[in-house]
Amino acid sequence: MVKRAAGMLAISAVLCGIVAAQAPEPVLQDTGSAQENSVSQQLIPTDEPVAFTMPEQAVGIVYGAGLQSVFVPASDYGQVFPYAAKIVGWKDDGTAVYRYALADAAGELVTDAVYNDAQRLDCGDSFAWLLTDTEGRLFCVAQDGSWAIGPVAGEITAQDDTIFVHRADGVLTDVYNLEGKNMGAVHGSVTSCTDGVIVSKEETEEGTIWYVSDGTNVALLAQQQAVRIGPFSDGYAAIQISDTQWGFIDTSGEITQVEAAWLDDVCEGYALAQDQTGAYGIVHVSGEVVEDFVYTDGTLCGEEHPLYQLWQEDESVVISATNGQKLDLPENLGCQSLNGLPDDYFSYVDSEEECTVIFDDLKSVALESYAIFYQQDDYLIAMQKDSYQIFDLKDGKAGRSIAYRYIAPQTSAGLDETVFTIADTKTGLQGIGNTQGRMVLHPVYDSISSVGGSYYMAIQDGWSGIVDSRGRWIVRTQLSGVAEEGAE
Repeated sequence: MVKRAAGMLAISAVLCGIVAAQAPEPVLQDTGSAQENSVSQQLIPTDEPVAFTMPEQAVGIVYGAGLQSVFVPASDYGQVFPYAAKIVGWKDDGTAVYRYALADAAGELVTDAVYNDAQRLDCGDSFAWLLTDTEGRLFCVAQDGSWAIGPVAGEITAQDDTIFVHRADGVLTDVYNLEGKNMGAVHGSVTSCTDGVIVSKEETEEGTIWYVSDGTNVALLAQQQAVRIGPFSDGYAAIQISDTQWGFIDTSGEITQVEAAWLDDVCEGYALAQDQTGAYGIVHVSGEVVEDFVYTDGTLCGEEHPLYQLWQEDESVVISATNGQKLDLPENLGCQSLNGLPDDYFSYVDSEEECTVIFDDLKSVALESYAIFYQQDDYLIAMQKDSYQIFDLKDGKAGRSIAYRYIAPQTSAGLDETVFTIADTKTGLQGIGNTQGRMVLHPVYDSISSVGGSYYMAIQDGWSGIVDSRGRWIVRTQLSGVAEEGAE
């Protein structure tokens, strides 16, 4: 490949020879501790934070003797993956402290082990890699390796399909799209990006200034001094103007004040509210009260629609704010708060049967025990003590209990996938299951988790690297190393 420098080819050849004598098959590419003696090229970022974009010609990774490598975007990586490539110390609980490296879909190293941390950053329907180097600087790297943002001393976050970079000493937040292109900047720090609207705030001597910007072109739509502006929904957001003034603001900055002592965030044109006496009701963004202030408590319980659970003494009702209809509730619900689930499903605990029940306005399904829910694709994973069940949101049916422990993804990007980590309750070893209830990789790994595209970061018997969905190692490093000074 053109992106590889001559020095990289030399490393690959040496390492393949070393590891071939040590590691069982099948192995496509292994890396070890061999050092390269010649310097082919060194690329170092400038002092100014910059965003790297995909060059017209593929650029190779570079290595220097005794020097750390720097990730360089290219068009032909296919996909890049971080993996634990080196142990640098041990924590008090006995777990290892790792340094992470990047590899590509062909199993070739893209960087040396220069990152303290590697996390998936959810970006709409895709994701990027959020990396932290040994100096605490952040880098955001495209899933396919075609662009990178960094180094950044500050914060890198993502909401919806937009990436935000707020530097520690800056008063602006840079806005990037999913192609790594800088779309411009907004004032202050971003608090929400929903419904195509960015809300940010800046602290000044006069008070907090809030900015409303277009999420497509970052154009400033409105600014307002206020205590708080919530996320937008259908063109409106709740605004607290002062300690006693509340209302709704649209994208032009026009405010409709309401007689309320508190407003929740807007959901499709409605918001839960409290009056001066503390009673709860529901208010439309026009200011109209659609459900009187006669309830002692209330909460938004619909994940996708304005469905509100409201209490009067020891009874509760669930009301659809859009049409005022009340949902029929199970008789054994009591005073429990419903857990809102996708597709207008709810769950509650049946204390008599010692299980969790999923229901909607047509049916209810009792699971085999108590459960906590995670949505993955079009399914709910009901995580139980030492097992899990899969609930199909489309047909409203729950599968059998599967006797492995479900390990929830640590980032929202992982929840968009149809695969997840499972663990053998007896051995503690990990594998991969899917939303169809099938085993993708048997639990034979010390740890394993998805890195997207049917590839998995795995550690097994002292080896760390990337495996595919057939269990074949794409790239692998034998873990070794001693504690570095200052490692925790």
